[in-house]
Amino acid sequence: MRTSAFCGVAGISLDGVLDRACGIARPRVIGVCIIVGRLSPHAVAGERGPMFSAATLHSLDDVLDAFTEHLRVTRGATPATCERSVRDVRQLLTLLSATGQLDLRQLTGEVLRGFVVDRTRRHSPRTARRSASAARSFVRFLHLHGAIDGRVAQAVPTVRDTRRATLPKALAPAQSRQLLAAVDLSTPVGRRDRAMLLCLASLGLRAKEVAELSLDAIDWRVGTLTIATSKARRAHRLPLPATVGRAIATYLRSGRPVTAVREVFVRHFPPIGAPLTSAVVTRAVQRAFHRSGLDVASRGAHTLRHTAATAMVRAGVSLKAVADVLRHRSLDTTALYTKVDLPRLRDVARPWPEEVVS
Repeated sequence: MRTSAFCGVAGISLDGVLDRACGIARPRVIGVCIIVGRLSPHAVAGERGPMFSAATLHSLDDVLDAFTEHLRVTRGATPATCERSVRDVRQLLTLLSATGQLDLRQLTGEVLRGFVVDRTRRHSPRTARRSASAARSFVRFLHLHGAIDGRVAQAVPTVRDTRRATLPKALAPAQSRQLLAAVDLSTPVGRRDRAMLLCLASLGLRAKEVAELSLDAIDWRVGTLTIATSKARRAHRLPLPATVGRAIATYLRSGRPVTAVREVFVRHFPPIGAPLTSAVVTRAVQRAFHRSGLDVASRGAHTLRHTAATAMVRAGVSLKAVADVLRHRSLDTTALYTKVDLPRLRDVARPWPEEVVS
């Protein structure tokens, strides 16, 4: 007989739970039990963990370490999501304590609202939404452990999603050519940067994905790239365009320093041969924009991802195919690019009346 030792609850037979479940298919119950198994014993037993007390002071680092573990184990968040959420929550908690000791009773609805409002003034709507989500998640975490009233989470404002209010910031084909032409191919750094720009603008890779691209991910015989997407937590195989493949091969043959690391793109300044970060990729894009003289509002790596998506949509590629290349988890995200396909929009738009009857 199987027991639920993995759930941390003694005296419960897993087979008994499965056999007694009414109206639920056995495979679905197994999935539910797997989810339950990720909870703490206190959560399964309907209790709150005694981790925090609102009546005592707590170390800022201890609270953040526990929150990180909650995100990683209970919520199943990716390392990148954990890092961003904890960074946002740390900025929230520093408003309550300059000494590193926290009185959680000071985390009121007024403090939470002020934090989110300040983020909307200082940062983009996307960053403000992320900060609000992190604050809401943190309050729920504290409520789970009995340190705060769960209703406080309702005080966190919702930041309006304005992504569909504007067009994606993409380059025209002539601008893309001007950007690539600005790269100095006489230097190893220039050959590296051009290959990275092509990965961004032709395949729609993210800066982080370019930085982490491995030599083992390239199948030169078949002509594909395998991208391990952290968001979807699975690998995606993409076609390797000839222009991108040639640029990478040129860099590998005559530009890349000798190094033991498996990343395709590496540093050319100390520490020479070390893997890149997404920030280095972004700086390479900004450097190319500066040299090109292009007068555009957005000069980040994500502009080239938008450029790749816009080019595919305008070429008549289906939204499903575009979503597959961009590794979007939802077609709703990809649907944003339908607004850039002006010829198709003209076909479905209703004509404006000659006269407006008042």
